[in-house]
Amino acid sequence: MFGYITVNSEGLSDQEKARYRTYYCGLCRALHRKYGTLSRLTLSNDMTFLGLTLSSLYEPAELQNAGICPVHPVRKQAYLKSAALDYAADMNILLSWYVNQDHLLDDHSANAGLMIRRLKPYYTELSQRYPDKCKQIEVCLDRIHVLEAQSSVQLDTLCHLSGRILGEVFRWKDDIWGDALRCIGEALGAFIYLVDAMDDFEKDQRRRHFNPLTELHSQPDYFETMRQSLTLIAAQAAEALESLPLEQDIGLIRNVIYSGIWVRYEQLLSASQKKEKKS
Repeated sequence: MFGYITVNSEGLSDQEKARYRTYYCGLCRALHRKYGTLSRLTLSNDMTFLGLTLSSLYEPAELQNAGICPVHPVRKQAYLKSAALDYAADMNILLSWYVNQDHLLDDHSANAGLMIRRLKPYYTELSQRYPDKCKQIEVCLDRIHVLEAQSSVQLDTLCHLSGRILGEVFRWKDDIWGDALRCIGEALGAFIYLVDAMDDFEKDQRRRHFNPLTELHSQPDYFETMRQSLTLIAAQAAEALESLPLEQDIGLIRNVIYSGIWVRYEQLLSASQKKEKKS
């Protein structure tokens, strides 16, 4: 679920890279301040993008500062503090809880079990603050688990359920912008589900785990088929994004939507092409 909604650094100026870093570091600082040092291990570009988008749309008061941290103990790093990044930190922890629950269920991961124990007090608090979001997310996850346990080939349904999860996360407030934000999240959630399935395919094959792309993967035009599906989904995210009155950091936001989310797909395609040349 994490790691695919990121910038394409090759398409950014040095100034834009520095600006994005202030959001990334700002989210890291928000996690540490609200949930302790260990929570920094859950830091994601996905929720950085959420904070970036919400900041552009709602323009909450921002405090810019600089400081050292365990990752950068010598040179001070600029960072932002805002209500949007605080909300993104909440959602980062919430999604991390569910992701680790999933890893524990699928792989019996000891690290996931440890993270769940550490995150449980924070999840309990967040489930009380965001009960409707948690309820909807859990309904979707339960349905996904049932379908995956049945080795379901209902790919559209699985993508839709994954999308609904991120749609809940992206809708910050119940206002005129809520539906568009939900649409962005739903499209990105579906996009993530497909790319994640592509990313995990070989590992799932080795472990004999379910992967929703098993039937498609054997087709000679597999990557082109996936590109077409992902393009349609990405277009939905872009359409919803462009309906919002975004001006602040719009270059960064568009970089993610039009280019950054494709980075992992392009890496997988390149690796496949190199493998074919060697065989």
